[in-house]
Amino acid sequence: MRVRHVPIVLGLLAGSTAVSAQGEPPAEAEETAPAAPPTASPQPDSAEVEAALREQLEALSAPGGLTADQAAERAVATAPSLNRAAAAVAAAEAGARRAWQGFFPQLEVSARYTRLSPIDQPSFGGALLSDEELALSRGLVANVDDPDAQALWAGLLDSFGNSQSFEFPVILNNYVLRATATLPVSDLLLTILPGYRAAEAAVEVAEAQAEADRILVAHRARETYYQLARARGALVVAEKAVDQVTAHRARMATLVEAGAAAPVDLLRIEAQLAQARVAVARSQGGARMAERALQLLMHEPGAVGLGEDFAETVDMPAESVEALSQRALRDRQELQTLRSLVRAREAAIRATLGRQYPQLLVQGNVDVANPNQRIIPQVAEFRTTWDVSVILRWSPNEMGAARAQAAEAEAQLAQAREDIAALGDAVQLEVSEAHTSLEAALAARSAAQVGLVAAEAEHRVRVTQLEAGTAVTSDLLDAETALTRARLAVVDAAIEAHLARWRLTRAVGGVRAPGGS
Repeated sequence: MRVRHVPIVLGLLAGSTAVSAQGEPPAEAEETAPAAPPTASPQPDSAEVEAALREQLEALSAPGGLTADQAAERAVATAPSLNRAAAAVAAAEAGARRAWQGFFPQLEVSARYTRLSPIDQPSFGGALLSDEELALSRGLVANVDDPDAQALWAGLLDSFGNSQSFEFPVILNNYVLRATATLPVSDLLLTILPGYRAAEAAVEVAEAQAEADRILVAHRARETYYQLARARGALVVAEKAVDQVTAHRARMATLVEAGAAAPVDLLRIEAQLAQARVAVARSQGGARMAERALQLLMHEPGAVGLGEDFAETVDMPAESVEALSQRALRDRQELQTLRSLVRAREAAIRATLGRQYPQLLVQGNVDVANPNQRIIPQVAEFRTTWDVSVILRWSPNEMGAARAQAAEAEAQLAQAREDIAALGDAVQLEVSEAHTSLEAALAARSAAQVGLVAAEAEHRVRVTQLEAGTAVTSDLLDAETALTRARLAVVDAAIEAHLARWRLTRAVGGVRAPGGS
């Protein structure tokens, strides 16, 4: 029953008071008496409207039942799809740890064994003078008068006559243990630091995406929760309709037995009762399917009891749509994810462009070798030596590849920035739609409450009129149908108000999923 019918219905209720009180038609004198001037129809007060609302919704809640928040929490805790998001976060964190390792010198330890083939080494030394030449020379030295000069020449002749020779040894087994430390000095600022910042931003992207996935699961659970409430509300209304038509059938059967009503009226009520029972069966099926859907989301096979207070007052937010839109642009998880992605791509571009510049490295080596190649003559024992180098390296091929890769990354960065702009427009539209939907839902709830009071009043009037013989069965059947619709409208409007409030909260970005950061 719509709100505009309330004065008419309540007027009927007021006009039928005399009929219901006397139980018989008025006298002829009363029928010919002039009608009293019409009076204003009474309006239902707020207490009556609130009582009618709670009467329809109290059957939906049970002590110890789940609230929408609890259903969302359980769905998030058991959602298999979130395992993939958690794995993505772990992978991004591992990438950040790997990028952090670039700040430390690169250490390398190697061990090598080499077997050399035998070779013939040339001999060094031996006698420079033959025995005859040596004897003649010594005779000449003996004739030198200066003793010092004679001793000097004698020593030289002894060395020239020495027949001993030597050669470098050939060591066939070579062992080398090398430790190397390399510090890429230029890369620390040009590639390693931007790469690490890109890895950190990638972690933010993964975490933001995981949070967005959790919010999506929670939202799906809430939607399913309220769908279950709506289905169970429809079942309660359908069962009340059966009770209502059953009571009407009993009254009509009494009237038929008394001859005050035709049997065809009882048949019409029988048909309506059958339709009401069909509606109950359909509502039972819908409630079972809605409950099963929520069970699957929460991964709990048991029966689901509802603990939400659906009669709780839902108010409009104090902020304007413009203020809510600005808050959504700041807090929405999807926008935060895209902003993190932009930061990651900016840092990645800087790291890529750093590869086009010459690379400056400092490298040190420590060799423990047997034999050590730097020691001559070689000996078959371990000797330790070290060296330090400063290396400047540049590759034109690497520069070209870095610029091409950076150009590709810049194009992707431009796409991400455009995605932010497009998503910002969509978010503002979503906030406006959610705000309007909440306004409409609250208006529909108020109208449904008043309509229920009117439908109940009209039903009471029709029952009284039928018993007094001033109404026909079709009038009561229409009133019962209108009452059922009004009850269903109240349930739908109350649940829709709760759901609309959650949708606006989610659109603004003022919620975090259970289990989120």
